[in-house]
Amino acid sequence: MIPERRFCALVEYDGTDFFGYQIQARERTVQGEIEKTLKKVAGLDIRIDGAGRTDAGVHATGQVIAFNATWEHSLADLHRALNATLPPDIVVSKLRVASRNFHPRFDAISRSYRYTIAQQPWPSVLDRHYTYHVKNRLDVAVMQQASRALLGSHDFASFGKPPQGDKTVRQVMRANWSESGPRLIFEITANAFLYRMVRNIVGTLLEVGSGRLAGNKINEILDARDLRRSASPAPAHGLCLVKVSYPEDVWNSPAI
Repeated sequence: MIPERRFCALVEYDGTDFFGYQIQARERTVQGEIEKTLKKVAGLDIRIDGAGRTDAGVHATGQVIAFNATWEHSLADLHRALNATLPPDIVVSKLRVASRNFHPRFDAISRSYRYTIAQQPWPSVLDRHYTYHVKNRLDVAVMQQASRALLGSHDFASFGKPPQGDKTVRQVMRANWSESGPRLIFEITANAFLYRMVRNIVGTLLEVGSGRLAGNKINEILDARDLRRSASPAPAHGLCLVKVSYPEDVWNSPAI
């Protein structure tokens, strides 16, 4: 009798043609495609657990999933079988056996996202699915200064809705802008995020960078705890989930 084991995988996906991560009855989703692939490979209906539920159009290089399965071949064979069967816009970059009680969402201590903007007169054809194009240069220094108000533990009700429950307090450990040529990158790390929180933050900071909103208004928006106070969310295609962190190194430690 082959015992059931728990597997943990690092997953990359291009979110362009997905209606988000979470499975839906009639729409194409990342979770749905992975579960269909597991059905083909392992011959069983397998439900996966994910570290986060990205929106429609959002990409990932650092999504973490876990699932239970009975597999009689090697780990390397399972890894090859999954990537041979998955659609081309999803790849399992790492796979390992995990401890039975590992949960990619509940065991995570932080998540990190990256938002990429192209500041140039015309959009880039090759990057159009991965960068948000703005025609005019933004004031990066003012945006960086405004981002400091996000650091620490705050009620972020003005920037998003809880995926479940009613708690809207989150702890942001990093909120940083960097510039390289026409590219402007925002990196943010928090213990967890509200629904559309990153996109609403970026949309609001873009208002700051364009001069339409004073940078010192971020504190007022936070204190208002009113979603109507933040700007419209930045488009989904500029956003990518890049890392989910755990108390131990998931990929180089003994069974987690």
